[in-house]
Amino acid sequence: MRTIHGVVLGALLAGAISGCGGCGGGDVAGPVKEIATESITIDGDTWHVRFVTHFDAPVDKVYEAFTHPEKGHDILPDAVLQSSVVSENGNVKVVDIVGRLEILPPGFKVQTLRNEYTFAPDQKKITSRSIDFKLADINSELVFAPSADGKGTTLTFTQTSKDKAPMLVESLQKGALRETYVTQVKIADKALGIQRPELVKSGQG
Repeated sequence: MRTIHGVVLGALLAGAISGCGGCGGGDVAGPVKEIATESITIDGDTWHVRFVTHFDAPVDKVYEAFTHPEKGHDILPDAVLQSSVVSENGNVKVVDIVGRLEILPPGFKVQTLRNEYTFAPDQKKITSRSIDFKLADINSELVFAPSADGKGTTLTFTQTSKDKAPMLVESLQKGALRETYVTQVKIADKALGIQRPELVKSGQG
């Protein structure tokens, strides 16, 4: 299994930072329509990630859309090549996922990851951890909260990924981290029937 940090897809990580050059920075506006704000930093051998995304749908529906990672292949087959449940016990589910990350070079694009998900529906929270992944120890948390008007949902995603055997330059790792998260948002958007407006770039509109 070759991967570089992620929750659902397994390989993660584009914007160049060197050493701990990205450490200590706050959230900045996301570069894609699926991310409102983001922070991607590295401290030693550990990546720290935070993404915030807004959904035009109630909390219960958005949370439910994220509780079925095994449906990723059915919803977004170009990015999720395979997804299946290994085991399920109460609020804990183990899922195998094979994902494709376009940002990575040939030989790294297809990634395989086994994740254990723990669901806390009363708290509207999901945690996940990688299982026996040779390249990194990955731990993630997704927290869902109602928007100010009560009609929408804000998802705050945080993740730590501790490298065991770094294989890619940091710029690729950072871009793959973002792409992996965006894939999860795209899957949820499709499941919820959400169509996001294109991001208006600086100098446009």
